[in-house]
Amino acid sequence: MSDQPIQPGTGSKHSYSFEGFTLDLMRGCLLHEGQEVKLRPKSFDLLRYLVERSGRLVGRAELMQAIWPDTFVGEESLAQCLMEVRRALQDDSQRFVKTVPRRGYIFLTPVSEPAPPEGVQRAGIRRRNTRVLLLASGLLAAVLGAFLYWRVFPRANQPATLAVLPFRPLSQNDRDEPLELGMADALITKLSNLRQTVVRPTSAVRRYLDGGTDALAAGRQLQTDWVLEGSIQRSADRIRVTVQLLSVRGEKPSWASTFDERFTDIFTVQDLISERVADALTVQLTGEERKRLRKRYTDDAQAYQLYLLGRYHWNKRTSAGLNKGIEYFRQAIAKDLDYAPAYAGLADCYNLLGSPDQGALAPKEAFPEATTAARRAVEIDETLAEAHASLAFIQFHYEWDWANAEKEFRRAFDLNPNYTTLQQWYSRYSMAMGRTEASLAASKRGAELDPVDLPINGHLAWHYFYARQYDAAMEACRRTLELDPNHPLPHWQLGMVYEQKGEYQRAIGEFHIAYALSGGSPARPSSLAYLYALERGVLAGGNPVYLSSLGHAYAVAGNVVEARKALGELDELSKRRYVSPYEKAVIHAGLGENEEAFAWLEKAYGERAGGLVYLPVEPRLDQLRADPRFGNLVKRVGLAP
Repeated sequence: MSDQPIQPGTGSKHSYSFEGFTLDLMRGCLLHEGQEVKLRPKSFDLLRYLVERSGRLVGRAELMQAIWPDTFVGEESLAQCLMEVRRALQDDSQRFVKTVPRRGYIFLTPVSEPAPPEGVQRAGIRRRNTRVLLLASGLLAAVLGAFLYWRVFPRANQPATLAVLPFRPLSQNDRDEPLELGMADALITKLSNLRQTVVRPTSAVRRYLDGGTDALAAGRQLQTDWVLEGSIQRSADRIRVTVQLLSVRGEKPSWASTFDERFTDIFTVQDLISERVADALTVQLTGEERKRLRKRYTDDAQAYQLYLLGRYHWNKRTSAGLNKGIEYFRQAIAKDLDYAPAYAGLADCYNLLGSPDQGALAPKEAFPEATTAARRAVEIDETLAEAHASLAFIQFHYEWDWANAEKEFRRAFDLNPNYTTLQQWYSRYSMAMGRTEASLAASKRGAELDPVDLPINGHLAWHYFYARQYDAAMEACRRTLELDPNHPLPHWQLGMVYEQKGEYQRAIGEFHIAYALSGGSPARPSSLAYLYALERGVLAGGNPVYLSSLGHAYAVAGNVVEARKALGELDELSKRRYVSPYEKAVIHAGLGENEEAFAWLEKAYGERAGGLVYLPVEPRLDQLRADPRFGNLVKRVGLAP
């Protein structure tokens, strides 16, 4: 396969000017008479898109696709960005951006690329002519030196970063999404064993499954040095795989290969690709790393296919997806009783279903199943980092065995320090243990490893909230909202922050949005959040954590009627799914009903509810801390007050 030419970017302009404003593309900012005017990144992108098409009608659909190419957003996001642009341009009269009803928008003002005065241009040309040879030769030497240094000494103190994109089908009529994502997932798992390489996790690349984003653009979005892309086609018992490794910095392929094999030899193809990537990145493999690259967990192609389906659904991180994942992992295990990753996947599903955030299963239903699966995975293969991370999560959230949780976390870190979910879980554990700095370090490391994954980045806001650094938490929430304004998590987190800052009405508004997006019935059934949830088919019942937060916000705002309505809705919700007693305790605490709050906390203790591990840092229960019963409960959980 020959190298494919890389298409140059559109345009070479560095800035545009219009009526005292300058849109500086190099710095990514808007200036007015030399002073920067604040714009969020998406608002800047919107303005740039309109300016570059000055005088042309740009339809709403085109604009939304250009600004949010891989994300479903409602028109409220577009309206918010336009409002911010008009505010920045002082454009109340639509002198710059004209709205054409039911059609789109036009940037009306003539745009020019700034140029220096003619005299300055001539003087600059003369000076450049006298220096050009010296500068050119010096620059050439510097570039050559840097290039040779980079090739011979490949960033000794900084590992290379790599993204493995979902493989594309050769024909859109022959889509097999689990295989396309699964091929990437298998390579990510193998290449994550390389200590000199940081590989973006599957959760980071899943958004590129539709194949609509150029590989190099994906690499830039994921902030990686290299991108591995490929295509895959299966016909009967044959498989054809074409793959190439591209340098994001150099904007060209480093190598490419094509494999035509029987499907049962897909494991051999994965081994060969992994070794070629390591060679191309000039990674010096240890004997142990080479052994782990070639390691196979099953030779049963059917078991492998079922495992791919399990991971495909697990990566959706929804209750329906996790339950579907359980089905496929169990089928994979039935095909191969010694398939360690399938047991680890099974444990992961049950862990998330029983976690305080998801809470779809009672802890006593979820965690024993997770324990059995995780221990079996470790029994088969003690070097599987995911299995040790799952055990650590169980020891932490359910067993309340802090020493063994620490031990399992440490073992998982030894095996794969670049596992993003491990960083997130260890941050939570550290916060519960009162190690705020360790929690922050793990949170930041997770975001570095996966800069575009919403739950991982949203966890940074979670850390700042429980560390009671509310301004930092708010900023982190806003960054997460830019990743996906229609995900409930950042709205819930923003509501938590607003509440602690005393902005109760804003908090209530964010909690309503979060609950609606999670599948609950919002106060305004015609809202865009409701319609979005309806489209996704998740209106079977919202997340009780979000409903509890809404009830608590109403309570502290003095609206007792609405707070009690939330309690009643939690009762109704509990008829359809598990609702932790901890969530009712939170609302009663907000109402100042301490006896009821302690009664529900005792029920939560009896059910080993995961929310109790955060008792020492939970700001919403501060009014209970003076009561000796609170300190006694914290000690029974095994934590320091």
